[in-house]
Amino acid sequence: MITLTNLGKIFRTELIETHALREVNLQVEEGEFAALTGPSGSGKSTLLNILGTLENFDSGDYLLDGKSINGLSDSALSKLRNEKIGFIFQGFNLIKDYSIYDNIELPLRYRGLKPAERKQRIEHALELVGLHARRHYLPSQLSGGQQQRVAIARAIAGKPRILLADEPTGNLDSLMARQVMELLEQINQQGCTILMVTHDPDQARRAGRNIQIIDGQLHDSTLYEPLAVHSA
Repeated sequence: MITLTNLGKIFRTELIETHALREVNLQVEEGEFAALTGPSGSGKSTLLNILGTLENFDSGDYLLDGKSINGLSDSALSKLRNEKIGFIFQGFNLIKDYSIYDNIELPLRYRGLKPAERKQRIEHALELVGLHARRHYLPSQLSGGQQQRVAIARAIAGKPRILLADEPTGNLDSLMARQVMELLEQINQQGCTILMVTHDPDQARRAGRNIQIIDGQLHDSTLYEPLAVHSA
């Protein structure tokens, strides 16, 4: 599903070149739940952004469903993101003056979905994250964990095949973090491929696969027991 071959990324200033990623070779199969781990500044978020087509790369190739994204126009990349990729960020990225329902609906409007289909998707996503009764609340009326669940609902309402999560529990206490992880596991068990940046070794183990990045290079890839063993 995802194949990276000798992928490289360099950040340049007038005086300095920084190799954010060096010859990364990686394959992620459909339905996997993989954690990207490593020290701060190791290239985890850069890799996640490239996987989400939010950043370009300088060398190598990125195949999605067997097709290279190299050379695609901005409009083609935007279409790819809308159809196949969902995002969850540490900072939630909710619009404070919009209700929970409207926050989830906005990207669906951009996709041109009809009102009936938008409503069906939003209702289903809110039921899944347990926030249907609060659909008319503003983000400020929710806890941090609830806001992150709204962000997850917004992502899954688009029915992505790939969900990219950048430190999705970084701003949450341990109870809320566990609830978010359980929700991600549930989404994964329904067939969605998930790649998650995390500094938490326990969350990496729950993900099922730990892809470790150090100094921009893929250092190790470890498979764990099935998710059911860890979530029991």
